[in-house]
Amino acid sequence: MPTFSTHPTSWFADPGWIESLGMNTAPTHAPLVATRIKGVRAWITPPWAIESATEPEAWARFRQELDQSGVPLIVCDLPPGQRGSWNNTWIVQSRHTRWLRATGNTPTFPALPKHRAKQIRKGTERGLTLQPERDINLLLHLHQRARVRKSIASDAGKLKGLLSWVLDSMHQSTYVVRDEYGEAIASATFLHDQGRTVYAFGGQLRSPISSLATVMLIQQGISDAAAVGNEIFDFGGSADPGVDRFYAEFGAEMQFRERAVRIAPWAKRWLKFVRPDLLSND
Repeated sequence: MPTFSTHPTSWFADPGWIESLGMNTAPTHAPLVATRIKGVRAWITPPWAIESATEPEAWARFRQELDQSGVPLIVCDLPPGQRGSWNNTWIVQSRHTRWLRATGNTPTFPALPKHRAKQIRKGTERGLTLQPERDINLLLHLHQRARVRKSIASDAGKLKGLLSWVLDSMHQSTYVVRDEYGEAIASATFLHDQGRTVYAFGGQLRSPISSLATVMLIQQGISDAAAVGNEIFDFGGSADPGVDRFYAEFGAEMQFRERAVRIAPWAKRWLKFVRPDLLSND
C-alpha cells in the first residue's frame, strides 16, 4: 500500500493553498486570490495552481459574483474540459494540458514508449537513483533554477510557504533524482486528487542526463497514480511547444482548458504594455 492517498476534495480548491502563500482569498465561490498585477487590483487564479476549481452547482453563483464585481482585472482558469458562457466584456483564451488515461476492466496505464523505457534503463546504468524527498530548500532550488532558465517569474518566498504546506500532506508524493555522485539533478511533486494525479512542481539542473532523470520521475508519477487508483495522469500543461511534444510522446492526449480574462477599459492600455499576454485572444 502507498504511504500517500487522494485529496478528499481538490488540491486547487483547498483553502490551505492560498493560506500557505500568505495571500488573501477573493470573496467568490471559487478560489481566487485578491492581489495586484503591475499595480492593478486583481482577482486571479492562485499562483502555481493550474485551475480555479469550483463545484458545478456553484458555477452560476460564481459567474454572477465575477460579473457584478468592480475589480479592474480578473483572471480565471477553468478546470480541464469546462467551458464558461462569457459575454463580450471577457477575453477567452484557449489552453490545454495533456492527460494519460488508464484503460481496461482493471484500469492500467499504457506502457512507456520503447525509447522512453530505454532512457530509464540508460539512466539506471549511469548511476541515477530516484528517492522520496522532503528537503524544501533543495526542491525550491531545483524549481527556481528551471523557472529562471525559462524566464518565468517566481516568488521564492511564496513558493517556499506553499511547498512547506504541500509536503506536510499525505495527498502528495515528491521525489528527486540524484546522479552517480549523489547530486540532486531533478525533482517532481505529484498531487493526488480523486481520479487524477497532477505533475505539479518540477525542477531541474540542465545537463546531458537531465532528460533521463525527467523520464524517471514521470514514470514514478504514473506509477503513483495507479497506486492510489487514479485513472488520469495530468502532465500539468506547458506553453512550451517542445515540452508539450515531449508529453505527447507518452501517449497523453490534449485536454482543453479555458482562461477567462476581464480588464477594465482604463487598465487595458497599461496592461497591453506590461502584460500583453493577458489581452491575447490566442
